[in-house]
Amino acid sequence: MLLLILLMVSLSFGMSLREAMETALRENPEIKALEEELKVFDGMERSASAFPNPEVRIESGFITNDKDGNPKGKAFNLLEFDQPLPLWGVRSIGKEVVSEERRAFENLSEAKKREILAQVYRAFYRSLALKEKLRIREEEVKVAREVESFVEKAYNLGEVTKLELFRARRERGSSEVRLRIAQSQYEASLKELSALIGRQVSSVEGSFQVPAFEKPNPSNLPQIKALERKIKAVEKRIQLEKALSKPTLKAGFVVEDSEEGYYGLRGSLSFDIPAFYRRQGEILQHIHTKNALKNRLSAQKLKLKGRLESVEIRFNTLKEELRRLEEEIIPQAREELKLALRSYRLRAITLLELSDVRRRYYQLLEEKNDLLLKLHEVYSELIEIGGWK
Repeated sequence: MLLLILLMVSLSFGMSLREAMETALRENPEIKALEEELKVFDGMERSASAFPNPEVRIESGFITNDKDGNPKGKAFNLLEFDQPLPLWGVRSIGKEVVSEERRAFENLSEAKKREILAQVYRAFYRSLALKEKLRIREEEVKVAREVESFVEKAYNLGEVTKLELFRARRERGSSEVRLRIAQSQYEASLKELSALIGRQVSSVEGSFQVPAFEKPNPSNLPQIKALERKIKAVEKRIQLEKALSKPTLKAGFVVEDSEEGYYGLRGSLSFDIPAFYRRQGEILQHIHTKNALKNRLSAQKLKLKGRLESVEIRFNTLKEELRRLEEEIIPQAREELKLALRSYRLRAITLLELSDVRRRYYQLLEEKNDLLLKLHEVYSELIEIGGWK
């Protein structure tokens, strides 16, 4: 019995915005792909910190041959071992490069996640707006049926013409068509939301309450931090190339036969001389890459600043228009509809006049619903930029 109650409760309540966001973070395939891509840096870090493999050389043979080409004399054996030495901080700098690149990718992933969450936010409120539109259509159909019933009774009493009865039926039929369209639009929007979050959504629940607009600090946005980390990674790469341009050393030993019948042991130290190639080309590439990233960072800051200002202006404008609609226009229209319904029953106005009042009232309700949706769509841009926690 308890399981049945819990099942009924779960079916009677739709998905909330918070639940949709959390589900998307867990189930969205794009977000899962980002998490897997981040694991690539584990391998890169291991490669950067790996110690170079040693080199071993073995020789075996005869020193001389006879006149027929057959080996003669004592066999000759040699073992040579060399270990490259990663000097000049090559391994530590390589790890720092990977670390900065990892942090840059984490910030890029955060920016991408915000884009996906913004899509989920828009899809959720579109579904919520269509659900509200469906409620408005249901109310419209209810009123249309009540008017039709009243007109039909009046027609049977001979108080109105058949033309007026046809008009009432036509308006009731039109409102039912709009109701069915609203129902299909709501169901389609739920399918789109389900595809985004990676889970089936049968209904949505929530408030169309206007969110608080808090402008974020552009310096803390993930897009900016990602570029800053990329610049640091390139600076570390320049350090790495400079370290790689220095001589590389190998330390080792040589074991070989001696003519007296015992083995000789010698230590060895070898290095290359970077006389012709000192990685100047790679260093020059990274310098120009760094300069390009700095310019891109400046452009991104200007772009985000302008976009935030644009979002704020549009948000405040929609918020003010919504306030006027809710506090001034719709209450007047609601009272006008109530008065029109009473007046029609008293035969003070015609059905045509009642229809006009009713049409304007429901248009205002739809306009309010559309304004709320537009306001949340603008707010989703703030989420995408990085201004929502």
